[in-house]
Amino acid sequence: MTATGVVSLGLHLPGTPVGNESIAATSGADPQWMEDRIGIRARHHAPRPQTATDLAVGAAENALAGEAVTPDLIVVATVTAERPVPSTACFVQDRLGLAGVPAFDVNAACSGFVYALSCAYGMTLAGHVRTPLVIGADTFTHVVDPTDRRTAPLFGDGAGAVQLGPVPDGYGILAVDLWAEGSQAMYATVPREGWFAMDGRSVSGVVMDMGPKILQGALDRAGVRLDQLDRVIVHQANPRLVRRLADHVGLDESRAPAYGAVTGNTASASIPVALAMADRERPFRRGDLVALVAVGAGMTAGAAVLRWYSEERQ
Repeated sequence: MTATGVVSLGLHLPGTPVGNESIAATSGADPQWMEDRIGIRARHHAPRPQTATDLAVGAAENALAGEAVTPDLIVVATVTAERPVPSTACFVQDRLGLAGVPAFDVNAACSGFVYALSCAYGMTLAGHVRTPLVIGADTFTHVVDPTDRRTAPLFGDGAGAVQLGPVPDGYGILAVDLWAEGSQAMYATVPREGWFAMDGRSVSGVVMDMGPKILQGALDRAGVRLDQLDRVIVHQANPRLVRRLADHVGLDESRAPAYGAVTGNTASASIPVALAMADRERPFRRGDLVALVAVGAGMTAGAAVLRWYSEERQ
């Protein structure tokens, strides 16, 4: 067992689904437009005072249920920490009863989970840890103006968690590639006081440009071809954009599934939530090649390639 891979998955979506009619009541956006133009039918909203910590704990408990593996590191990707200090990860560590386990946050917006995964994976390569827990969690609806018809329909809240651990050589995380361009930082931003603001056209342009590039970068590092991938988990910005990106690189719906229709854009949680949903819908099998790819505010981007390992599914 010399490599590091995913040994369990978990997700947590708060409350009951919030349909387009409810969003229309506060934002004035047309319900049919939401479904036709962005492809979202429902999303989950975390009621205040529920926090990203609460969602992260729920996803972590789900990932750790029945597992003998105890995390020796906690990394939380979030942009909606309940306070600047201390980190969300420290609150999560306390709630999980993992006293003494190192814990920290990563903020790379919708690319945050891949950044956090890279940090945890790097620490396993350095020999510092063996069984890190990586979580993406956000209550992004708390920073989105519910009356803004351009942004309110897009977002939902949620959390996803991945427990990493030793797997046989040749399996697990094969490669990660990361990117950022601070000159594009104001394309999507949450000010210290005020609501989230986004230049949607510019953000979409970066997604369509950097999404394929960062994916290819990770594939090159892994020595894997695009046509060898069994599934590609794309950041669920919205189903229409996911489909555009997948079509652009030549991935059909069976290999690039979209779950944003029922979750909305859950920001840092998007990749691990979609990964867990993909496994529930059609369980990953030993040897499957799986890629993760995300573009987020910053602007940032990240991609990872994994060869799945499971003792039960062969």
